[in-house]
Amino acid sequence: MWKMLDADLHLQTLDPNYAPVGLLEMVNPAPKRVLDLGCFCGGSGRWLKQRFPDCEVIGIEMLDKAAAIAAQAYDRVITGTLEQVDFEAEGLIAGNFDAIIAADVLEHIYNPWKALQRIKPLLAPGGSIYLSLPNVRNLNILSALAAGEWRYQGSGILDITHVRFFTLKQASEMLSQTGWLIREGRMNPDPNLSHILQGKNISEITTLSIGKLKLEGLVQMDVVELMAVQFFIRAEPAPINK
Repeated sequence: MWKMLDADLHLQTLDPNYAPVGLLEMVNPAPKRVLDLGCFCGGSGRWLKQRFPDCEVIGIEMLDKAAAIAAQAYDRVITGTLEQVDFEAEGLIAGNFDAIIAADVLEHIYNPWKALQRIKPLLAPGGSIYLSLPNVRNLNILSALAAGEWRYQGSGILDITHVRFFTLKQASEMLSQTGWLIREGRMNPDPNLSHILQGKNISEITTLSIGKLKLEGLVQMDVVELMAVQFFIRAEPAPINK
């Protein structure tokens, strides 16, 4: 997989039409203006425009080829990394966006904490950020690690381009530390783990065994997180104490 790092990896490994529907369904009320960070080929923007026809969507995308595809559907796409883009020079005005989408993007950034602080002023009053993060506490990841495996892939939780990894607790801490309040959260279940719950009452599961891994003393929230591939989160800027 490392041999593909300099060869437009994600254009070969990801679905260009992908949209994180579970996350986008959380967008409410209907936004007038959306900023989509790391918009890739524009799947999220196309989904939003279908649901909210009057919505203006602006994207930021680092891959030239992906940005060109997204530009066919978006009102505007800025090519570059989030860290590189000069908001003022690009006309991204403070308080001008009802929603900011950060779908599977923060884990690719060296300093996602700084990014979360930097984009906050762009939100209009009452606006929210909608973000998805891969769950490194996923049971299959932990089982493989217990067996000595941490094998990078072209996509997914161990995408070889990821530089940051989060559990739900650390994702929540990152948002809190950078001045955000979580208003809504959802887990995206991992279809590769659905067989573990078949015929079982999740509230009664206190032990899980898979491969060389055995987990004990679990509560329901532990099990829910272990079965998730992603976290979907809606957050708002925390009030500033004067």
